[in-house]
Amino acid sequence: AAVGTAAEGTPINWNTVFQNNPFWVLETNTNTWNRDRIIGNVSLNYAFTDHLSLMGKVGTDHWTTLQTYRKSIGSNNAPDGSYQESVRNFTETNADLLLSFDKDFTEQVSFEMAVGGNQMVRNYKRNLTLAPALELPGLYNLSNLKSGSDYSLANDVYEQAINSVYGYGKIGYNDYLFLEFSGRNDWMSILPMDNNSFFYPSVTVSAVISDMLGMQDSKVVDYLKLRGGWSKVGGAGALGAYSLEATYNLNAPFGGAIYANLPSTLNNPNLTPETTTGIEAGLDVKMLESKLRFNFTYYNQTSTDLLLRSTVSNTSGYSSTWLNVGEMNNTGIEIELHSKLYSSDSGFDVDFGVNFAKNKNEVVSLGELDNLVIGGQWSMNLEARPGHAYGDIVGTYFERDDNGNIIHNNGLPVVSSGTKVLGNITPDWTGGVSLAIGYKNLKLSALVDAKMGGDIYSMSTTWGRYAGVLEETLLGREDGIVGEGVMSDGAGGYMPNNVVQSAETYNKAAYSNSIVESSVFDASYVKLRQVMLSYKLPSKLIAKSKVDAIDISLVGRNLAILYKTVPHIDPETGFSDSNANQGQEFGQLPSARSMGVNISIKL
Repeated sequence: AAVGTAAEGTPINWNTVFQNNPFWVLETNTNTWNRDRIIGNVSLNYAFTDHLSLMGKVGTDHWTTLQTYRKSIGSNNAPDGSYQESVRNFTETNADLLLSFDKDFTEQVSFEMAVGGNQMVRNYKRNLTLAPALELPGLYNLSNLKSGSDYSLANDVYEQAINSVYGYGKIGYNDYLFLEFSGRNDWMSILPMDNNSFFYPSVTVSAVISDMLGMQDSKVVDYLKLRGGWSKVGGAGALGAYSLEATYNLNAPFGGAIYANLPSTLNNPNLTPETTTGIEAGLDVKMLESKLRFNFTYYNQTSTDLLLRSTVSNTSGYSSTWLNVGEMNNTGIEIELHSKLYSSDSGFDVDFGVNFAKNKNEVVSLGELDNLVIGGQWSMNLEARPGHAYGDIVGTYFERDDNGNIIHNNGLPVVSSGTKVLGNITPDWTGGVSLAIGYKNLKLSALVDAKMGGDIYSMSTTWGRYAGVLEETLLGREDGIVGEGVMSDGAGGYMPNNVVQSAETYNKAAYSNSIVESSVFDASYVKLRQVMLSYKLPSKLIAKSKVDAIDISLVGRNLAILYKTVPHIDPETGFSDSNANQGQEFGQLPSARSMGVNISIKL
């Protein structure tokens, strides 16, 4: 077998053909290698004939991280200081076996087919050790535990696996008409034994119209392809390991004794896989010697038995539970257009690209539920409601007259006793524009992207206005505030509000954790996402070396927010990427720009 070494962070590729048997090929590929992560695979191929072959492959993705947390002695919430270490280990191993057949039955008809199986095993482990008080200042080591204190320990282990059998095939006619089909069955360990198996097939038809109609000599259309397909996909969605039966958490010693408690989420042993069924159609076009490229896709997908963590009343002893809930539909289009606007023999080029995507989302049904609470904070709920897009922002609101004016009482806005939908986190559309200008070996490119529509609830605005730390609270600090809206005229009608209140009184009445409407904002944005200046070293400078090419690039990411309406924060935010934490912000850290240098060397 081949043996070799490589510098940290560089790819390693070893290929060996067994000399005594040319039908065997051993391939080893390590895509990433460094102190923290290894991604690699080993595959073995055997050709029975020119048309039949067998491939076996094992691949692993492994990473380890060490995170440390330090609080110095004298800290506000840790007078004696503290030090914590968290070690995480993750390994995912995939083993595949695939039997492939490939043969042209006639000059017009080609056939490909493969059947195989896969096993995926995923392991995650975390060890956490906390020294809650330090003996010596400035020494951040777990052995520096203050006398009389006890370590706090945690050990988390998660394991899950998926066993699969699958097959796919392709029939071609004259290299311009193709029928592709596939089927796969998974057995997933995180689902109940009685419901952990699910099958999902797909079929796709595509036609290269330009070849079918003999348009190879066309000076306008270089390539024209139509495609359409149907698919059914199963899965577990957001469900994690150990979400079926009741489990207890073991906690750090309390008063010298280990104790256990139930998690806040009620597990459900009756869950079933979620399923998404959909159709897709598209058009791919290349024109004017590929100077103009256009892609269009339409899709319509319906998801049923969605697995979601639903909020329940705390009086139940839990805060949430896992449920298979309802049906959801997504319909949309995706458009991409790329063009070489200008090209000259002198080496000056201008490339332009634009992409656009619009998705219409609708919660079709929630079964017997009128609404489903997905997440939220304080008085704000993030909900799914039938007939609405996923992710309604629901909460308390201001009373208004028939003309939409806020009603005031004694100069302060009147807050309703109920709740209503105040916004939705789903955007209307997303898109981007790219521009690249090149001259010989030098190239300057920029990317601007946008998300328009959708709403966000900003608790930073709520608390900032309530506490008087935002610039908006400067208004009226000397002369008071007259709230914009109406008040009772004493005769059953309304008149413009004219009552003066102090800035502090008014802001605390209009902004607090019991009022949601005043902190819901449009989450639209336009960003300068990336600017890159790259230079490719002339080949004559490296002609005598073993290097084929060297590219040096200066890259800037997230450079500027060109447009937004929500104050003080970056609207591209969320507590996390989980369903329950979308469309919400509280204490967001400022968005960070990143700038760096990339050097690419090809051997």
